[in-house]
Amino acid sequence: MSGFIIYIIVSIFTPGPNNIYASFSSSKIGFKKTMPFMIGIFLGTTLIFVITAFLNIVLYTYMETAFRYVGIIGGLFIIYLSIVMATKHTKKTNLHQKEKQFMIAIMFNFINPKTIIFGITVATYYIEVGLSKSYIYMFTLLMGVLCYLAVIVWGLLGVYFSKILNKHSVIFNVSMALLLAYSGVVILVESIW
Repeated sequence: MSGFIIYIIVSIFTPGPNNIYASFSSSKIGFKKTMPFMIGIFLGTTLIFVITAFLNIVLYTYMETAFRYVGIIGGLFIIYLSIVMATKHTKKTNLHQKEKQFMIAIMFNFINPKTIIFGITVATYYIEVGLSKSYIYMFTLLMGVLCYLAVIVWGLLGVYFSKILNKHSVIFNVSMALLLAYSGVVILVESIW
């Protein structure tokens, strides 16, 4: 169980598309204006965990095909986000509009391979240890809260370093975009081959 808990914490708090974008957005428009995105991540990841917990057996049957499509679509979207990050040097982009952030964050989780693979891995554990439905609901909510805490931490890091990052915004944007693009390309390549 301790190995599983370490896996959960490392998976949730390591850089991934959600965390990187929360940091990027917070550094550009502030923590408060990024909050709709972070709340959307909470809702989206929680939905993914609920879906994967109860559909794990069906997904397991079609896992290879599902991972391939999720990987291709998710990889392409992550590459798109990296291009937006690298090319938008203004204070506010279309992705930063408050009303769009919430829905983008929810939808993003449904094509974010890290979230889906993580959800399936955790759901497999639910089934292996034979958790009851009430425990699955509680554990699923806990996972969503932990993911929410991770994007908040990354968002706060973006705010904390925003003065430094704004001085070097082009370097920061390009660096973050390259990290995100790398994630997208790796996901895309692994999904195709």
